[in-house]
Amino acid sequence: MEKLSQFAALIERNTGTDYMTNVLPGIRLLRSARETEPLFGLAVPTFAVVAQGAKQTAIGDMVCDYRAGDYLVVSLDVPVSAHVTLASEGDPFLGFEMALDPAALAALAVETGLHPLEVEIQTTAATSTVSDNLLDPLNRLLGLLEAPADARALRPAIEREIMWRLLTGAHASIIRQIGLAGGTISRVVTAIEWLKQNYATPFQVEDLASRAGMSVTSFLRHFRRATSMTPIQYQKRVRLIHARTKLLSEHRSVASIGFEIGYESASQFNREYRREFGASPGVDVQRLRLAGQVME
Repeated sequence: MEKLSQFAALIERNTGTDYMTNVLPGIRLLRSARETEPLFGLAVPTFAVVAQGAKQTAIGDMVCDYRAGDYLVVSLDVPVSAHVTLASEGDPFLGFEMALDPAALAALAVETGLHPLEVEIQTTAATSTVSDNLLDPLNRLLGLLEAPADARALRPAIEREIMWRLLTGAHASIIRQIGLAGGTISRVVTAIEWLKQNYATPFQVEDLASRAGMSVTSFLRHFRRATSMTPIQYQKRVRLIHARTKLLSEHRSVASIGFEIGYESASQFNREYRREFGASPGVDVQRLRLAGQVME
């Protein structure tokens, strides 16, 4: 508990008034004195720790609840919704997020003999209790914020230690998927990259499976296991996330944005937007602006 309390104190001292504070490249701290509405976005491979309070992250039909002393790992680029579920003025939510670099993970795995290997494809996310051997380098990493002259020399070694603990920890098989260069997971990643770049383009599942070099049956099974959703659900959620961001940042009609992201009718766009976010586009954007929430 002492190491977790130290970690929470470091986060508290280095956050501002905004919910998210970028403190180092690829690393941000989170603070909230209240529970929040779900924020939707496209996650990258991430290691996230809750130091105080609690949070919920949903990926497809998978829901991850984690609280003080727990961490979450996400191994693929997937649409997510996340919100703080426990926070108050006296005990604010405090969190840490670190983007995981596939190339760095792969290099460390190869260097230490963890590769080459093919792991059984896993789901894209999992939670676990953060261990003392992870809290130690995390505290040292955040300690660099108060000793910037040391950061350039010491940060790479500390981040390498964190990656090693993840590669050999409770969810090693999920973490190893991030840097895995070959095998089934890399084929699924190929399909994910295409869907991200072509979210407004209609597609046939057969063509996407062919792009991944897999049979349709095998592709659908592995894609759903990895992302907790079908390719069509994945593309739809990416579309709607982009639409929400455009509606917040651009002064354009709902219909024009709906057509731009791939919908053939305004009514279909409105219907699916309401189903995803719980309100029509106009009402949802007004609500977000009043609440001061910012899309990532």
